[in-house]
Amino acid sequence: MVFILHRYIFRELIKVFVLATLALSVILSLGSVLRPIQEYGVGPGQVFDLLGYFLPITMSFVLPVAALFASSFVYGRFAADNEFDACKVSGISPSMLIYPGLILAIIVAIANLVLGFHVVPAYVHRAETSIKADAKQILFRNIYRQGYYCLPGGDFRIYADAADVESSNLFGVVVMDTTREDSQKLITAEAAVINFDETKRSNEVKVFARNAFQFDKHGGAFFKAISVIGQFESLMTESVKFQKIEQMNAIKLSPISYYPIAIRAWSAYERLTIEIVAEEISNTIAADSNNFYQLYNDEKLIRFTAKNLSLTPDNQIELKEGIVMFEYDAVSGELIKSYRGNELYIQLSTETQSRPSTKLIVTFPNAVWLDHGIEYIKPRYTALDMSLPTTVAAKLGENIIETVKQHRYLQQPTGQLESLITELNRKIMVTLFEIKAEIHSRMVFGIGCITIIIIGIGLGIRFRGGHMLTAFGVSSIPAAGLLVFIMAGKNMATNQFSQVSADMGVAIMWIGLVILTIFAFVLYRGLFRS
Repeated sequence: MVFILHRYIFRELIKVFVLATLALSVILSLGSVLRPIQEYGVGPGQVFDLLGYFLPITMSFVLPVAALFASSFVYGRFAADNEFDACKVSGISPSMLIYPGLILAIIVAIANLVLGFHVVPAYVHRAETSIKADAKQILFRNIYRQGYYCLPGGDFRIYADAADVESSNLFGVVVMDTTREDSQKLITAEAAVINFDETKRSNEVKVFARNAFQFDKHGGAFFKAISVIGQFESLMTESVKFQKIEQMNAIKLSPISYYPIAIRAWSAYERLTIEIVAEEISNTIAADSNNFYQLYNDEKLIRFTAKNLSLTPDNQIELKEGIVMFEYDAVSGELIKSYRGNELYIQLSTETQSRPSTKLIVTFPNAVWLDHGIEYIKPRYTALDMSLPTTVAAKLGENIIETVKQHRYLQQPTGQLESLITELNRKIMVTLFEIKAEIHSRMVFGIGCITIIIIGIGLGIRFRGGHMLTAFGVSSIPAAGLLVFIMAGKNMATNQFSQVSADMGVAIMWIGLVILTIFAFVLYRGLFRS
């Protein structure tokens, strides 16, 4: 008899639960793909793929709501039809009638924990992989449609008069790159080839332009060939909210594996690199006015000296007054040209955005060079891909974060470097707090599903005399209260930047669950007595 009753109630619960889940999942999944469409400009065919990838994300929110609706609705109707009273008169304990709802609650809680810790992060990564695998089609589709494409983030924009997707060629190209404050530039070219590197953590878009003019803060210059790199930024994967539990544990062991920390570490590392180079140049040319500092690559070697040296906020070494530079063939050692002028700039290359730069660029605007006794003015001399001096490379360790924090080889670090190190330390600390808060919030929300659904059952029985949806509306209030506790706890854990606040935030989450459990106990105590 009891088994038949349990089967009847459970069948009704599953029927309402499945229908509510399907309806809510479709509605929320459609809303979840709006951002990828706006940010990336994905095509119609990809929308259906993304719906499948985003479905587990919406399910983590839909399942508890659907189960709450099903439990309050089914048990409310069960009580309104006097079936609850009939069972009590027949000698069936009210607590026995709760078992089907309890089973549903446990199933939903387990599903929510599995979704939160494993399934949702995996599908978010698959969604981004799908978008970035179609990066070429996305870019060319937007250029065909509106004449330009702006990479997510808005700092890298490509304009073109015409495009050939098969050969990856653009014609009549203008590229605006403002991703880095120290190297903002505008490039115009007759034609360019677009290449995509899909092997990295994020797609890099490389625009290889021919017969191009580059305009930056040093003025304009002509290049027979030049390349500039943009990046498809992460849509959601670089958030602690979408990391698996094993990924969060990996971040705790190696913070630089987390991209938001890595980019801050790289920024500080590059600043440290340029300061070490500046210090070496200063020490060399200050010791004797006849001393020359040298840089080289596979093709050339340059030696230069100057009277004054300073570091700019945008990571450039600025040499002033009395600049003399000699350019030699790297293989034969033969002197190619000699230059003189009043301004020379050295900065790190921006040819990559996925790791710290290890190459230098030397820019000598308005350089005067001597050829067969006649002086010429070169609007801008540029030496690309100069290797870091071995003395500098030896001071930079492989562990980027530790190298930046110690900077023991730097005699006088600038305030800017100290500020970058402080920001790096703060980001590491905040990320660790975010991980702690995220783990506990997923656990509280997952376990809390059981309590929320049990409360829905109790309120469904309690409000049996009213409208069927009254119990669902009232039972949503305790669920909303738990979410408020979780959100308040997460905010406290991640916004106060202290271990005490992080612990307090976690405690607030669990206190919310304890209060909800006490409320459920009081509710059922009254039901069983009546």
